[in-house]
Amino acid sequence: MFFSRSAPALLIMLWLCRAGTALGAEAAGTAVDGAGPTPDTPVKVTVGAFAAPGSPWDKQWKHFKQQAEGRSGGALAVKLLTKGEAGGEATTMTYIRRNRMQFGGFTLAGVASVVPELDILLTPFFFADRQELDFVMDEYLLDTFQDLFAEKNLVLAYWVEVGWLHMYGKSPVLQPADMTGRRMRVQASRAAQVLAGSLGAEMLQMEFADLIPSLQTGLVFGGETNAVLYSLTGLANEAPHMTLTRHTYDTGVIVGNKTWLDGLPSDLRDILLTAFPPSDQARAQVRAMAKALLAKLAGQGITLHELSDEERAVWQRVTSNNYRTLIDQIGGRAQDIYDRMVEGRAHWRHMQAAAATGAIPATARTGTEGR
Repeated sequence: MFFSRSAPALLIMLWLCRAGTALGAEAAGTAVDGAGPTPDTPVKVTVGAFAAPGSPWDKQWKHFKQQAEGRSGGALAVKLLTKGEAGGEATTMTYIRRNRMQFGGFTLAGVASVVPELDILLTPFFFADRQELDFVMDEYLLDTFQDLFAEKNLVLAYWVEVGWLHMYGKSPVLQPADMTGRRMRVQASRAAQVLAGSLGAEMLQMEFADLIPSLQTGLVFGGETNAVLYSLTGLANEAPHMTLTRHTYDTGVIVGNKTWLDGLPSDLRDILLTAFPPSDQARAQVRAMAKALLAKLAGQGITLHELSDEERAVWQRVTSNNYRTLIDQIGGRAQDIYDRMVEGRAHWRHMQAAAATGAIPATARTGTEGR
């Protein structure tokens, strides 16, 4: 994830995304070259991601580097290309799969082209709140997706945080009809495309670097995004209406090249797989930032719209069959994943109901392993 704070920074990001091939060559030159794991000949680890300076993601990757190099006594040398130097998410994923990079951070949409079943996690209005989502993701889905990633020669190390997705536009988007017939920017994921289709919007798929100019020229009307991206990249200035639909929760992933990791000494492999901040900590940092940014927007001429229960019911009704379309389009284990989601959600809600009556503690994890 990459978030710029000014128009010049956005131009830089545009250049970086389009210069990905050239900069990728630099990443290729930093891959493991057979050097032994000692401070004199450290194992080189190249990381690709998108993180604005000073953001929680930026701090988390710096933590990763510090932990990996410090705990290994210098036997690991981490190079962070976490400002978009390698280009977009698709390019970064290609580098990791080819071992030109060894680690990376992605949104679900950014990696669903490799593990399509991830798209089912973006089913609209499935999760009631973050606590429910965290429980299902950690207790019911992590192991399953680690197996799916392994089939693609990738290691899923962590779930991390992106946040609730909301609708935004150049004018208010209070009901699905406000998107009907309008050009909506979508990411390269089935979930985004199915959502736009259910709203009757005209879909335009584009990288984020092209979005601001497209809003300025009127090529697109709006789309969906999270609070941090909306606040820090100039989106709010070009599309000053955001409706807090909270229709989907985008969970990021930290992944590594499996063959490369499996070839490391076990102690170095374990260090790398535990060097990123724990999921709970990473989530809390991003959520705190999103909350603070939303609080600031109201004083900057930006209109945030909260949905009434009746308005939310309309959004839910219009998108209620999206999960069926996604399962049909994704194939693979999509139905199994969705069934696990339903099972995990029911388990969480049962625990909450029992906790409300004092039958069990609210944080109990009965019936699951402490994953």
